[in-house]
Amino acid sequence: MLQTIRQRQLAKLTFVTAGLVLLLVGLVAGESLLASFMPDSGELDGWQVISGTDRGGVTDEQLYPIYDGAVPALREKGLHSAHQRIYKKGNQRITVDVYRFGNWQQAKGYFLPHRETQKDCGIYQLYNNIKQQAFVAEAAGSITGMFWQRNYLCAVGMQGSGTADRATVKSFLTFISNKIKKRYQKQK
Repeated sequence: MLQTIRQRQLAKLTFVTAGLVLLLVGLVAGESLLASFMPDSGELDGWQVISGTDRGGVTDEQLYPIYDGAVPALREKGLHSAHQRIYKKGNQRITVDVYRFGNWQQAKGYFLPHRETQKDCGIYQLYNNIKQQAFVAEAAGSITGMFWQRNYLCAVGMQGSGTADRATVKSFLTFISNKIKKRYQKQK
């Protein structure tokens, strides 16, 4: 009887340990999935990843160093995980964030208010050809772009102005959107 109780306890411990391992593997896999959507150095017109700027995660402890006090609000909106990467080209810098929400409604729900507030910018362009919808806006020497697709949201920002800088932000949005689309295409 004592041996049977120990066997049950060992079985429960093994089950719990296996569950924790699967959870950790899932958390790491979710983080690397977001990073896989981002361009590598040189993939977009000479933009290089700045070493050491890849960061993100799924836990509040991993997200606070990046998003600070916005983490509780992001969680309320359904944020599951996020990843940030910074690029450089000459003296220019561009910051890219990819967020994964629990479902597409949450991603869209986060996107819509941002889209509406950016409409008041001096220069604003809406793109329906970047899934599901995207915008690029310019105001006061800053360019912001964002799209939502499936349960993902991508935000791109840089200091700059003019057609070329807006096109750069759009090219990052398009690249990442295409990577997400490719990830979920049905295999034939």
